[in-house]
Amino acid sequence: MKITQISSVVFACSLLLQTIACSSPEEVAQDHLQKGKELFEKGELDKALLELKTSSQSSDKFGETYYYMALLDEKSNNFKSMRQNLIRALEIEPGLTSAKIKLGKLDILFGDLEKALEQAESALASDSNNIDAELIKASVYIRQSKKDQAAEIVNKVLKDSSDNIEALSIQAALYAEKNEIDQALGLINKALEKDPKNLPLRLFKIKLDAGLNNIDSVIKGYQELIQLYPDVNNFKLSLASIYSMTDRLGEAESLLREIVEKSSDKVDPKIALIEFLNARAKDRVVSEYESMLSSHQQQGKLLLELSKWMVASGYTEVAKKGLQQVVNLEKNNEAGLAAQVILAEIALINKQYDVVDSALRDIFSINPELIEASLLKGRLLLMQNKTDDAIEFLNKLVWNKGNPDDVYSLLGQAYLIKQDRKQAEKSFKQALEANPANLIAFSQVYGTYLQAGQKETARQYLEKALSIKQNDVLLLTNKAELDILEKKWDGAQDAVQRLALFAREKSTPIYLQANILQGKGKYAEAIDLYDKVIQQFPNHLNSLINLARSYEALKQRDRATAYLEKHHANYPDELNGVGVLSDIYMANNDFVKTKKLLTDQILRAPKAGSLYLALAKVEVIMSKKIESAKNVYLEGLEVNKGDPQLSMALAGLYEQLNDKQNAIKVYKDLLDKNPGINLAVNNLASLLVESSDLVEVKKGLELARVFKDSDNPYFQDTYAWGLIKTGSNSEGLKLLQELILKEPKLPEFRYHLGVAYINAGNKATAIGEFKQAIILSEKQKRNFSGKDEVKKILQEIENSAGN
Repeated sequence: MKITQISSVVFACSLLLQTIACSSPEEVAQDHLQKGKELFEKGELDKALLELKTSSQSSDKFGETYYYMALLDEKSNNFKSMRQNLIRALEIEPGLTSAKIKLGKLDILFGDLEKALEQAESALASDSNNIDAELIKASVYIRQSKKDQAAEIVNKVLKDSSDNIEALSIQAALYAEKNEIDQALGLINKALEKDPKNLPLRLFKIKLDAGLNNIDSVIKGYQELIQLYPDVNNFKLSLASIYSMTDRLGEAESLLREIVEKSSDKVDPKIALIEFLNARAKDRVVSEYESMLSSHQQQGKLLLELSKWMVASGYTEVAKKGLQQVVNLEKNNEAGLAAQVILAEIALINKQYDVVDSALRDIFSINPELIEASLLKGRLLLMQNKTDDAIEFLNKLVWNKGNPDDVYSLLGQAYLIKQDRKQAEKSFKQALEANPANLIAFSQVYGTYLQAGQKETARQYLEKALSIKQNDVLLLTNKAELDILEKKWDGAQDAVQRLALFAREKSTPIYLQANILQGKGKYAEAIDLYDKVIQQFPNHLNSLINLARSYEALKQRDRATAYLEKHHANYPDELNGVGVLSDIYMANNDFVKTKKLLTDQILRAPKAGSLYLALAKVEVIMSKKIESAKNVYLEGLEVNKGDPQLSMALAGLYEQLNDKQNAIKVYKDLLDKNPGINLAVNNLASLLVESSDLVEVKKGLELARVFKDSDNPYFQDTYAWGLIKTGSNSEGLKLLQELILKEPKLPEFRYHLGVAYINAGNKATAIGEFKQAIILSEKQKRNFSGKDEVKKILQEIENSAGN
């Protein structure tokens, strides 16, 4: 037996002698690595990958294996995998300079500038003349706004190698930074002569041409990219966007259909096509959808996704046909049940609660764990005003089902109904942890951060959502608006181009494009685009305002005035045009003209409360007496009984005139008709709390009690002051201490806190708060209610100390 085993081994070894002999694992790995490199050079990439993977499995001691796998990733634009392979290559062979250079360039792509510099410095340590490493440093310096250091490196490289493509590209970027676009384009064209397939250069050229509004060159650039990279759909989508923006709709549609034909089994290209038709040829959406239903009769999941899009886009009745087709095809499997749930959701929208109940019973009898059906039950409870039952049910659902984003999102909506914003926000954030592209949760969380001025956090949520839904109109609009707000023009331009393809309203991308031009100082071009929007939507307020501002930037206020006067003559009933025109008259100090414009418009539209508000402002300026506004407000309220804006303005005027009783009366009348106006509740409560009558103070406190957990610090202050005035000093003191941390610069809060400290026997701390209130008031050049009282208290304390 022992001899047989030896013979077997010898025999096996002899069979292998022709290929690898009886080699060690390292020798086997080296052999496969060499074959992989040769196949890579020949362009046989699939075979090369197989050899390289075999090499890595045979022995994990060759960094070069992972380097070549990274090069294969580069060919397929899989940069995440490329980066991982380069990191692994350098872990095995730290001296692999070529991997350091590739990794440094990738680090720049991923925004990790410090790591890119580390790779460049490491490469230069072993090769001080490494040009690629120097250019990595130059690229980083540009992004760090160290343009002089970048220019020094580039000039040095070009002196020795005048046609170095990367150096030319970086120098072009430096010219572009200085807005010397012609010079930048000249360098890029020179580089492209040497390397016509260089993708970053081509994209850079397109960006520069777009900045010059050279649409023909942009189109040509994308056409050339599509010829070079026919399988990259994003280039086709970008070109289709340009075609759409320039009204070449037939060419845009042809490109989209080409993508659909080459991806016949994928749903995303089909949805992109019908999204485009929905934006540009709405009358053809239904026929296109029905054609897709016919062409894919046996593909239930694809039909389900198409039908879901139709429901979400408002084609509910038409979508029923597709959903029923899915039910008939898939029966009670996953797709079939999902279609049944959507049909029941349509019944819920139509308030057919019995139909929904019946459908849920049937679905749960087949699959009692189906999350979509459970969500529908939660929505049914909310629609039936059973909010507490819905919250209880959804919390159990979260516990039982793990982390489904739609459950958290619906739970957040339920808490909003209960006016529990803290729990709502928590639920929406949990939804986004599970699915960053949950649009209901995204809108809530993104909006909250944006309103709080936390733009960087808002952007993080936005970018995560866009990575999943790159064609969503809501997300693209938010991206464009945020980029414009932060003057990130390239990002804004990319978002607007994509919007041009999918936005239902063509005016949306046109308006945003005008914003970009205005922000970049191209006011004449911006005015042309704002005019296009106004022609389609004569009452588009932001376009009217921005058009006037653009003329103002050109020092052509007279042209803005002429434009708006003509606009008013053509559209005499459009109030936004009147508002912007009156602002221009006011800017010219032409109050007589302003007053005539507004009084004439009131005769045409006596129920437009905003006109009375504007006229009151003019009356105050002309008479230099704030009481002049009173008659205008009263006249407006005669015609517009209980108008909230006019009532708030009149009550506020009474407060300014120290006519507190009339102010209280107006607020009470307003809240009788509109009980949910929090500002009116707060202002009335504040007036009552300031009363010397304890009964009135207690009424004010009861009104303010709804603000106990409010996010609004002013409302919370009213509640806290009411507590202090009615004897609940410790509770009021605690709340005010928390408020001061949030809003340390409001003298009213300091005054109220000082009184609370006095009541608590803490005179020294109270004096500090009172003095701080006076300092803040003087620094802000404004009085506050209680200022005289503070001065009196401080004087009394000073006198008592002197005695």
